[in-house]
Amino acid sequence: MIVVISLVAVAFLIYSMVSIIGIRSQIRERKAELDELKEQITVQEIKNEDIQKLYNSTGTDSDFSALAEQIARDDLDYIKEGERVFVNVAGD
Repeated sequence: MIVVISLVAVAFLIYSMVSIIGIRSQIRERKAELDELKEQITVQEIKNEDIQKLYNSTGTDSDFSALAEQIARDDLDYIKEGERVFVNVAGD
């Protein structure tokens, strides 16, 4: 009877250790994801500040529209209706 109880206790300890190691691994992965997301947020906040500074410095809505169009073209790869985009697949 003591042997059975000892085996159950050892099995429980092994199961607990494996579970703890798995949870620690998941925590480490989630922390890495969180750090990456925080970095992306920081980059986006900097972009937002730059856009806000440009908006404040332009003065008119037409200047802001031109700025918004330029950002859409450069950063978001948008095009105007009817425009053609040529991509250099050779990388030159």
